[in-house]
Amino acid sequence: MKAILWVMEECGTPDVPSLTALRALQNKLVSNIGLKTESHTSSLGNHFCMNNPAQLFAMDWANPLVREHMNIYPEITNKVSEPWQAGKWAKDTDLDLLSPMWADPIKAPHQHFYIKEIARLCSGQYIIPMRWVKFNKQLYAEACDVVYNSEMPNPIRQAAGGRHAYTLFISPWCDDVSGNVSKQFNPHVNMYLANNSLPHQKLAQEFFVRFCSTSPHASSSEQLDALSSKMKPDVWHPAYDCVLKEEIIFRIIPYTFPANNPQQSETCSHIGMHGNFFCHRCTVGGSATEKETSEGYQALFKPGNARTCGETLGVVEKQLWTACLGVQETVDALQSMTGVKDKIASFWIDKCIIKAREIQNEHISNVTTHDPRLNKKTLKGDARKAVKADIVQSIQHEVFDWLLTQPAERYDALPIDSSMRTHLRPGDHYNPVLAMPGVDIHKDTPVEILHTYLLGQDKYVWYATHNEWDERKQTIFTTRLQSSSIDGLTLPSVRAKYMVQYKNALVGRHFKTLQQLGIFHLYGDLCSNLIFDLWRATGELGAYLWFYEISDMDTYLADMEILIESVLDIWALIDPARIIQKPKLHTLPHILQDIRRFGPPILFATEIFECWNVVFRLCSVLSNHHAPSRDIAMTLADMERFKHQVSGGWWKDSNGEYVQAGEKVRKFLQENAKLQRRLGWVSKNILKIGSVKLLPKKKQTSKMWCELSDNDAAEPLPMGQLWQLATYCVSRSQDVCREGSWDLNVTCGRIRKIVVPETLARTCSGGIALIETFRVLSTAHERLNMPILLRSSDTPAVTPVKTMDILFLFNAQHDCTQGNCGATGWRSVHQERQTTSLQERCIVHEDDDRFILNMHALHNAALIRDVLPRSLTKPQRYLSNRSSKLNEISESLRISGPAKRAESAAKAAETRARNKRAREAQNITQAAIQMAAEDVDDSVNVAEQGNQYGLDSTMYLA
Repeated sequence: MKAILWVMEECGTPDVPSLTALRALQNKLVSNIGLKTESHTSSLGNHFCMNNPAQLFAMDWANPLVREHMNIYPEITNKVSEPWQAGKWAKDTDLDLLSPMWADPIKAPHQHFYIKEIARLCSGQYIIPMRWVKFNKQLYAEACDVVYNSEMPNPIRQAAGGRHAYTLFISPWCDDVSGNVSKQFNPHVNMYLANNSLPHQKLAQEFFVRFCSTSPHASSSEQLDALSSKMKPDVWHPAYDCVLKEEIIFRIIPYTFPANNPQQSETCSHIGMHGNFFCHRCTVGGSATEKETSEGYQALFKPGNARTCGETLGVVEKQLWTACLGVQETVDALQSMTGVKDKIASFWIDKCIIKAREIQNEHISNVTTHDPRLNKKTLKGDARKAVKADIVQSIQHEVFDWLLTQPAERYDALPIDSSMRTHLRPGDHYNPVLAMPGVDIHKDTPVEILHTYLLGQDKYVWYATHNEWDERKQTIFTTRLQSSSIDGLTLPSVRAKYMVQYKNALVGRHFKTLQQLGIFHLYGDLCSNLIFDLWRATGELGAYLWFYEISDMDTYLADMEILIESVLDIWALIDPARIIQKPKLHTLPHILQDIRRFGPPILFATEIFECWNVVFRLCSVLSNHHAPSRDIAMTLADMERFKHQVSGGWWKDSNGEYVQAGEKVRKFLQENAKLQRRLGWVSKNILKIGSVKLLPKKKQTSKMWCELSDNDAAEPLPMGQLWQLATYCVSRSQDVCREGSWDLNVTCGRIRKIVVPETLARTCSGGIALIETFRVLSTAHERLNMPILLRSSDTPAVTPVKTMDILFLFNAQHDCTQGNCGATGWRSVHQERQTTSLQERCIVHEDDDRFILNMHALHNAALIRDVLPRSLTKPQRYLSNRSSKLNEISESLRISGPAKRAESAAKAAETRARNKRAREAQNITQAAIQMAAEDVDDSVNVAEQGNQYGLDSTMYLA
């Protein structure tokens, strides 16, 4: 910033402020907005700073670009595409945690109707509303007759003081992130927030990610403890509603906790994925021997008994009580037996064990200070053991009573008559989310598809495939993959050479490419039949996971269950121990519960938070690293202030009036694409259905129909007019369709040209697409299990279709196995947006008549399955006799498993023995060198000892 100001001065810019003056103005503006960076001290003693989440979300209410998209009430609908339409919000959430009131903003904005209060209908009937819901885009009250005994008026009415009162559901995201751009890891634990009242289309933009806190010291549990004080049902926060043009109050309730698998384990007070009980959602697992039994093995293929917050909390409390005995092994055994390990509790467990041992040493072991009862010489045997046990028990109570008073400053702040003085407290002694209202943390940490599927299942199948390849096979796959058609896939350019060269270092976007395209190129000797079947099952399941809308929840989940079973069953046939070694595979069946509870999996994906880490890293790199938590939080608070003001948000000025930035400042964001891109904002760019884009003016020429259509298609009425070529048209699904794109309309085919009559050339409101017609065969491809597209022979070769009638794009790949496309040709290499003289190999297709509709494509996956016959899309089970087959596999595993463990134990013992011999030999060598200078004879004796370890004795006599 200082350099920028200097450049402005050198350029002669008038009235350039000093850096001090600029920072002072920025701080003043942040203060005016009301966004504060607060300092917190966790129960473990770590210091960190946090931007007040209530003030962050208050800006959403006051921002017209955000407020218009916010949804406050649950919605009852058959189609599920947003959080408020899914099971938790629409069915399972406690009525008292939903938005408690409604008012007609036009007819009676100040007449507030609260739930559980008597109300009168227009008909004169009296009812009691229980909750407010949306149905068919209208707001309704679910009510009961006036026989309900409830507290009236609603206590929230008094807290509101005449203001509207709403509930805001949010999703906190936590993870460890490097503060460096380089490979040197600089660990920080970050927490970002998302407003679940916004549609997914908005939450997928970086503009709507709210930074809350970061710390190189405090864990996510400690930061969530600071956040929890703002997320209580009875804690209300003021905000200005720019739609109502008045002040409201709102409360913050957590909805989901999206994160990767290790972070979700920590959030759930779980031991992690390397424990015997490796699932943070259920109690499935056990020792290796238990998992190899028929019952234990088959249990891994489905969700087990669900963990609950109450049970987890009970185990944590038991661990803390046990730690007061001073025996670490007992606590470790409890953690291993239950899979419960709490981050905050572990800190106090260590403290309690140390303190208990110190007191036990004083009262039992130390002769001068031990309990007087132990001085009796007649006290022996069982009687003496009983006394010691009594002492240990009293010490346990003493240490536990001490624990209740920790941390001392928090204990002292409690009211003297508070019951919390005699109980373990959330946040102080254990994970605060275990006691959060409205949260069942084991259910509310949904399966995350980036790390569980792309970096889990996709990564496993990719490694199992390329691990067997030699140089020839790698070259073949590279050439085939690079020749793929990506039209209709919304993928970046395929970098096949890079993906094969760095095959063990791929990231999510690479696996998205492989998941959608890889199976088309695995013919010949590139993989076994089972591996190929695994690719097919992986691609089919992947397409379902990226549905953006679910129109029939029951059918969708039934299909998903079959697809997940197929993936797991094929793995069991390939490697029976894989599901034991890779807990992410067991996690897949849990996603069925998550989809019913939260909606399509992309709603709780974490890619946008991972992308936002770039913003955090820049703030970290540009800080002085003396107080990173404070500096980064303040920098990002200033960014939030800027975003709020430049996007037209309202704030209270020094006179107590709500104001917003001037019109020119607000237009700065709306009209400046560069600023939008830097803030992560995507402006409204709604494409008009059926519209077209003409060629550039220099290339525009008017031609007759016969010249453009090559006489392959009948001329539409009116005949004889002039036409112009277009570069693309917009389908009903708002896909951009170009020449060569595959689309579905009244026919199925590939666009040859897009033409526009001169009468519509000025408005570009519509045109004609000349489509090469293909028919969809009634039977699927035998190997790929995908629909076959065959050039139609009983219809015209090219069919003119109005651009308004094009439904959506899809991806199709040439059927190279049927066409025997084994030959390779050459094509020019493009570099720096230019065609070079270099050549690269590519596949030459022998025909242009037979293609495969790509059912592994993520784009429009739901639309494709809605249009095609169910017979072509219905999933089929891989194993018909699943239970008996898994039982047979577990029997083989009970033979191979112990043998492998014995082999591993023998290798480990051999390694330890070898390392021990090496250490002893090194000690002898050092002794020989030291003694050689004093006495040659002694060194000879030592050298003789060295011969026992296979060492050359002459080295000691040199």
